Amino acid sequence: MAGQPCKVGMHFHRGRSVNVYVNLYWRGGTQRASGRFCTGHWAEIERSLSEFEVDADSSTVSDTEAQGLCFACLEPRDKPLGQAFITSYPSKDERKDYWAGVHEGCYLPPYLGPYLNNT
Repeated sequence: MAGQPCKVGMHFHRGRSVNVYVNLYWRGGTQRASGRFCTGHWAEIERSLSEFEVDADSSTVSDTEAQGLCFACLEPRDKPLGQAFITSYPSKDERKDYWAGVHEGCYLPPYLGPYLNNT
């Protein structure tokens, strides 16, 4: 069993955890959060993050259409007032990074950090 519970539902699970680190840059400040996820919940989260994955070779978002979307609401954005950077360390995989802009008034999902918002 994992030593710490999964951040989604706070349940204990067997096997390795996926460590995730979130940085939100907003109005000159930084807010950070981290968490561990079971592989099942991480697979669900990763599907929603996949379009914002940063290509390790070019350092750009893999899906060029996603570059123009708000990370939280997935609506087009002109000028993001914040930026979300997410780094994950999946079990037996290499580091994966994600990036997107965030609208004013949008909130990151609570499993990525309950205090990560623009207020």
